[in-house]
Amino acid sequence: MFLSATTLFSCTKATNNQTVTPVSVLSVIDVSPDAPALDFYENSTVINTTAINYGSGLAYFNSYAGNVAFSFDGNGTSTKLAGDNVTLTANHYYTLLLTNSIKTPDFILLADTLVAPGQTNSSIRFINASANAPAVDVVVKKGAVLISNVAYKSYTKFVPAPVMTNDTLQVLQAGTSTVLATLPNITFESNGAYTIWLYGVAGATDATKLTVGAMQNAAF
Repeated sequence: MFLSATTLFSCTKATNNQTVTPVSVLSVIDVSPDAPALDFYENSTVINTTAINYGSGLAYFNSYAGNVAFSFDGNGTSTKLAGDNVTLTANHYYTLLLTNSIKTPDFILLADTLVAPGQTNSSIRFINASANAPAVDVVVKKGAVLISNVAYKSYTKFVPAPVMTNDTLQVLQAGTSTVLATLPNITFESNGAYTIWLYGVAGATDATKLTVGAMQNAAF
């Protein structure tokens, strides 16, 4: 799954004396392992044009700012399966994850503070979005520990990471060498910002097994 940043439109005064509505920017990720195909609504407006399936989502889009009511409904239906209210600040970026069973959903909302890491580094952020996984570490297969001891619903800030091409990230049970999931052929470019997340069901062997997702938030 690949998501990239978009242009952010700030609040301005239109030439015809109409005020342009202030916006924030939001991306959405569905990692609820038993959810059906979904639609995503903001303030009763459907955002997606095709169904949102497990492990996929919406790339950055211009969102309402202020108090926003959101919901995940069954695709093509009026059945609300999960929802809540959040406060989004104008001219800021956010990422929203739907996690846990759709019967007992959790939401993880992150403010995406995007700062250029420099020409010699990339930057990464990690989210543990697997409800029954233990705390985890994130390492490069060659051995460098990038992030340590992240429990469910916890996440890190963006931290410096090495530039890499076609490398492999491993998510380990914290403090051990037990590999829970891998992300092969990953490329972190210089001056790029990336989000990595663990999702799925620990112990599962089907399509809901523990998996690592990734997106590029920005390229500076």
